[in-house]
Amino acid sequence: MKRLFALLTLMATLLSNANAQSTSLRDFEGRYWLAVAVQLPLDLTFQRSGDSVVPVIYSVFQGNAAIHPTSWSFSGDTLVFRNKDISLKITAVYNRSANTFDGTFKQFVTSERITFNPTEGPFKANRPQTPQPPYSFDEEKVTVTFKDGRTTLSGTLTLPRKEGRFPAVVLVSGSGQQNRDEEIFLHKPFLVIADYFARRGIAVLRYDDRGVGRSTGDASKATTLDFANDARGAFDFLRKHHRIDRCRIGIVGHSEGALIAQIVAAQCRKVSFIAFLGGQGCSGAEILLQQNRRLFELQGVADTFVEKRLACMREFFVVADTIGPKGKMIPALQEVISRNCPSLTQSQLEVVGLDKKSLFGWSQQLQLPWFKTFLKLTPADYLPKVKCRILAIGGEKDVQVPAKENLEQIKKLSGGKADTRLMPSLNHLLQHCTTGLPDEYLSIEETISPEVLEILADWILEK
Repeated sequence: MKRLFALLTLMATLLSNANAQSTSLRDFEGRYWLAVAVQLPLDLTFQRSGDSVVPVIYSVFQGNAAIHPTSWSFSGDTLVFRNKDISLKITAVYNRSANTFDGTFKQFVTSERITFNPTEGPFKANRPQTPQPPYSFDEEKVTVTFKDGRTTLSGTLTLPRKEGRFPAVVLVSGSGQQNRDEEIFLHKPFLVIADYFARRGIAVLRYDDRGVGRSTGDASKATTLDFANDARGAFDFLRKHHRIDRCRIGIVGHSEGALIAQIVAAQCRKVSFIAFLGGQGCSGAEILLQQNRRLFELQGVADTFVEKRLACMREFFVVADTIGPKGKMIPALQEVISRNCPSLTQSQLEVVGLDKKSLFGWSQQLQLPWFKTFLKLTPADYLPKVKCRILAIGGEKDVQVPAKENLEQIKKLSGGKADTRLMPSLNHLLQHCTTGLPDEYLSIEETISPEVLEILADWILEK
């Protein structure tokens, strides 16, 4: 919520001093711009208020309520917005040639780049692949229980609408707590997969992650290994279901879910196959370094600055492993930055997220049980032990788990037996895209490439 208000303030800043610059701002009246920040789509528009034109922000995912700035200024093409109540400052410049507002928002320890792109009106998500009732498949609401009594997974089993026993998959989501549809930006990729698979004769079990939706359990202290135990429980549930062919059950994992599929398959020889969507072949620490390099490069940050950030991150990971919960984390991180970045100015440190205000966020993240565990986990400990069939699909423009490097490593660690597919022009969600950056996810109408769905189903149904 704090981040959302930070974004909102950003917009407001852009539009400051509307009264003083009413002639220029009237050029914007009634027009709309859309941005995505901290996982939220935001509409920016300009509305008349008396004799002035003022900026207004609408948060699409939070009731679409209007958010007005508390103070703002507009000088030349630069908008500055401040909100002292939520410690927010937004600065953005209007790019006349591109008709965009480009800038930054800062709130507490958060600092992000943001771009508002012009739209023809208020944002309305079109998701043509999302199936609508009445569905063409059968559904069962199911509950997976565990011996500890503290965790139950609530899920949906999708079944083809015909008689017989069916091959089946457990769908495992990526990092962060996801619902059973792995819903993001009004996309529901797991529901789309379940619908397509049912029409191809494949059953699907998808579930709310622990602590999400109708599932119980404490996710705050859970690690990837705990989530692997959850996926194993879902797999075991399918093996007992009377409409499932227990000899043809596999796991399809997206992003971190691919690592989870590897862990389960390495431990359980009953898994018939595993398939990865945007999955990793490198360690968690290496994935984060690859991801940061790609994101900053695409944002136009100078190579020298990127290398300094990566050098600091490598040492941050060591600090996370050596300093206990009561240790002085922030001073240790500051020492790393001072040693690696002695010549960078404060503004340059802000660009790469190594300024003093960012240290608190770093210190909190580095102490999370999930994060500390993820850094050390590596497919090298699991893939060589997997005996079942393996399919790995990666998007050529994936910036979160760069596909080329990870597919090569998956092939190597599997002893060459993994079927790896590098898909042109697809991002981390396996959507056709332009840049691959996460800020495109919202505006893309496609939920998942039809080619990927076909490849997956064809491969699963191979004899």
